[in-house]
Amino acid sequence: MIHTSKTFQIIFYFITTYIFTYLIPSNAFSYHYFHETHTIQKLQHVIKKPTHAKINQKSITKFLLPTSYNQIKNQNINFHTTHKYKKIINNFSSYIIFHLQKKYKETNNYIIFIYQTWTKQQLQEKSIIYIHTFLIKYLTYTIAQPTQQYINILKTTTLHYNILKNFNQNNTSFTWHRKLLNNKYNDTYHSLQTLNNQSYYPNNHKKKHITHPIKTVCIKHNNDTLPKSIKNQLYINHELSLIINQQIHDMNNIISKQKEITAHILQVNQTFSNLIEQSQWINKSPALGETLRSQVSELPKIPKFQQLDNDMAQLRAKRLQYANQINKISTLLSYSKQDDGSNLTTFQKNILEKQLNIQHTLIISLLNNYDKQILELTKLKLFYEQLKHALQKIQQATHRYLFWVADIYPITISYPIDIYRDILKLIINKSFHYQIKSAFHMILTHKKTLILTILCIITSLSLHFGIRHHYYEFLERTSEYIGKVNQDNFRITFYNISSSIFMALPIPILWVCIGYNLNHAWPYPIIVAIGDGMNSTVYILWAFIISGYFASPHGLFITHFGWPKKRIQQVFSKHYPWSVTIIISLITTLITINNYNNREFSNTLGRLCFLILCIYLTFITNTLKHSGLPLYLNKYDSTDNIVNRSLWNIMICAPIIAAISCFFGYLFAAQILLIRLEASLFIWILLLIIYHIIRRWMFIQRRRIALERAKKKRATQLILRSKNQPDLSYKLSHKEQFTISHDNNKKSLDLDTISAQSLQLIRSIITLVAVLFMILLWSELRFAFSFLENITLWDVTSTIKGIDNIRPITLNAFLTVIVVIIITTITVRNLPSFLELTLLQYLNLNPGTEYAVIALTKYIIMLLGSLIGLSLIGIEWVKIQWLIAALGVGLGFGLQEIFANFISGLIILFEKPIRIGDTITIKNFTGSITRINTRATIITDWDHKEIIVPNKEFITKQFTNWSLSDTTTRITLRIPAPLKIDSKEITNVFTKIIKSSPLVLKTPPPEVYLIDLQYGFPIFEIRLYTINLKSRVPLRHQINIKILEYYKHNNIELPNIPFYFYKNLSIDPAIHSHSVFFDTTKPIF
Repeated sequence: MIHTSKTFQIIFYFITTYIFTYLIPSNAFSYHYFHETHTIQKLQHVIKKPTHAKINQKSITKFLLPTSYNQIKNQNINFHTTHKYKKIINNFSSYIIFHLQKKYKETNNYIIFIYQTWTKQQLQEKSIIYIHTFLIKYLTYTIAQPTQQYINILKTTTLHYNILKNFNQNNTSFTWHRKLLNNKYNDTYHSLQTLNNQSYYPNNHKKKHITHPIKTVCIKHNNDTLPKSIKNQLYINHELSLIINQQIHDMNNIISKQKEITAHILQVNQTFSNLIEQSQWINKSPALGETLRSQVSELPKIPKFQQLDNDMAQLRAKRLQYANQINKISTLLSYSKQDDGSNLTTFQKNILEKQLNIQHTLIISLLNNYDKQILELTKLKLFYEQLKHALQKIQQATHRYLFWVADIYPITISYPIDIYRDILKLIINKSFHYQIKSAFHMILTHKKTLILTILCIITSLSLHFGIRHHYYEFLERTSEYIGKVNQDNFRITFYNISSSIFMALPIPILWVCIGYNLNHAWPYPIIVAIGDGMNSTVYILWAFIISGYFASPHGLFITHFGWPKKRIQQVFSKHYPWSVTIIISLITTLITINNYNNREFSNTLGRLCFLILCIYLTFITNTLKHSGLPLYLNKYDSTDNIVNRSLWNIMICAPIIAAISCFFGYLFAAQILLIRLEASLFIWILLLIIYHIIRRWMFIQRRRIALERAKKKRATQLILRSKNQPDLSYKLSHKEQFTISHDNNKKSLDLDTISAQSLQLIRSIITLVAVLFMILLWSELRFAFSFLENITLWDVTSTIKGIDNIRPITLNAFLTVIVVIIITTITVRNLPSFLELTLLQYLNLNPGTEYAVIALTKYIIMLLGSLIGLSLIGIEWVKIQWLIAALGVGLGFGLQEIFANFISGLIILFEKPIRIGDTITIKNFTGSITRINTRATIITDWDHKEIIVPNKEFITKQFTNWSLSDTTTRITLRIPAPLKIDSKEITNVFTKIIKSSPLVLKTPPPEVYLIDLQYGFPIFEIRLYTINLKSRVPLRHQINIKILEYYKHNNIELPNIPFYFYKNLSIDPAIHSHSVFFDTTKPIF
């Protein structure tokens, strides 16, 4: 009990000493603070003699100490007694501030501004007013602890003593700062008085010269004796005077706004200084971190001052207008006439001249006011920018120092009791019930809110019950058209999406209406907090309801996207509405508790709601994973890959980790990180839906184009058949025949018709947009991860201007390198489809050039990514260039062939002796070029075998490119004929047969020659041309078949030819692919 008494004595001594010595350093009071007259006298005494406060502080502390000690010693310390002390101390500070303000209102406004600024801002920004709350909270916590923790209490109390000692050292600087503020505001006050005195005479002077003419003119105007020219000038002067008055009013508003922004800047800077000063003590106690967070939350938000530029532009335009008007005043007197066109009288000229002089004076004053107004708006914009910069600076400091600090105490055994106590406090609290009743009475008795509520209820009910039946009829009717060639249309998908979004509006409208009404019940804090929670969850509720409509049996997901029905029903089961209700209720309650009464219930009820929400999100995320929803889009749109599984496992574990962090007191950090993570998941699901919408549109367009082409080919085939001309080249494929079958309404859903490159481009764009959104979403927390910069992995020495500098390579730099590698890899992989569909298809390039552009761009991106990544980890080009040079020389000898092939690959890309799609013959191989790599080129022959040829062979060896500059090739056929046949007749027959084939080019024309008469029979050579290498074999087949049919029809027998006759026949790559020469043992036809 001796240790307990000493501990209580020390704690209460610090509380009382701190409150009277530091909380109110400029105002001293006696112990009988409830006596109002005595308090006012003390206030007056302090205002007159501020330096006397320090003497009274010592006497008050000396008087209070034994009284407080006896009070603690003689009573049984329990929770109610501690709560009583807390209430007394809180009321005491409120009492002091109340009487300060009350007394200041009775004095000069200038004194009010000085002492209010010093009392509220200087002390609040140094956390002096809020520290007593922290000490009382700690007193309550330590009293409830068992006796085994008294040693820890003593250590913590010693720490608080050091904190108060630090404040005691700063007390002198606060006093001097107050004196400087006094001098500053004295100077400002005298300056304002001087300006008022200076402006008093011109204003009175203007009134003397302006008021009398206006009154005179008004009398004349009423008597209708003056001409219209003078009346117009009177009206203009009257309008100018009104504009000047409005300018004065606007100027006052701008100046008051400047004062407000200046006060905000001072408040933010003081809060920032306080946060930096207290940063070393933050980790010692959660209550201190909570107090600092409370101060930061009370700061103003980042202002939006873009409208000031528009206001200044309008002022400049008006000033230019009046500047032009003042130049026209001198000419008005000579051009003014009577209403009948006669000249003005002398009296009228005098009146007009006076009015023009007044108008000139008014416009000059107007122009000066515009200049001042523009100047003040410029100052105001500068103040706004300073406030924005200060708020950004304190936001960064908050993330740096407070993000990873526990804001509440860890969960103990008494946590259920604390929850029960807070719930009981809310239920029994009469103020809570009174606020609810009063708020609803305020909403129901206020006409605007009542009318708005009734309209929202009527609109919601009419939308929900009036259109619901038509919506489902529309889905069922349009689902029959999906997939049918002649009836499917993208407008059906668009109408489905828009109608589903419209159908999901009723409940969010009603929800936001209730939240709006509750949020505007400003006298009742708990109701305002509930309104904030409802308004914050309206978009989440809307998204959940829209998803439910998309997942209906004839909705977007199943009918239009073709997602598996079982998996969709697994997610959107009959429990889905209850799940949405629970999630929205938990989020609303959590936001309400965070916004109510300075997070009074966050330690108990707020933490409980967050733990339940984390558990529920874990089960929901696991359900989404089993539904097959992809978090990673590969080229096959498959979810069975390691990246997708890893991302889903991270999303499942994230709520569990957040719950564990919340258990140990990191509630604020867990909430922020989980919100960002779930928002990232929502953004990705939204982009995934957009991707499938675009995919469906592309499928419809591709299938429609294929249908039109099939119809054209079918029409061409029918025309050729009507002319009895067989066509072997216009055969319809199996898919095309199936598409234009007799039943055009039959479904022919074939995803292979969609361009793979187009889908790859869409996936790349979706991934890029997702990355950009993630960067924007997580960029606010980049300073929260600044601790990574303190983890040094290794040091790098760099020389700058002959001076060696040591540069630490931190974990942050290493993680940045990993991100650069990932971005470089994704960019290189998706680059071909991106360039093909966005740039290259509009440049009219051949395939070889396109491939060269894509390959070189890949190499450049890989080089840049490598240089950036190496520089981030300290490996700069200056350091490795000599190493690379030495390796280049060494590898040039050791890996000569590899480097020769690499350089040959670059030469091929630039010189382009071969291109993708060319048909070549090299050595004993003939085929088509399919891929050109850095080391070798891949050739696919006619048997679909891939042949790998080193690039060096295409530079140093001879080969044949059949389609380098022109794909037109000549086919030579040697046809034997009987000796007795008529040569002219057989030549004409061969010519007719050749011309009857549609595969033969007319230019150059085909030729038939008799080239040999050896061995007793003539040999005719047919020379014809075709534009496609793939047509060479079909063309040979056609010509040979027709010649054989002619011989058979005319009873002509082929002569027997010796085999060695064909030893000099030339190559035909379309027939033989393994030999440079034809097999002379076989005839050509």
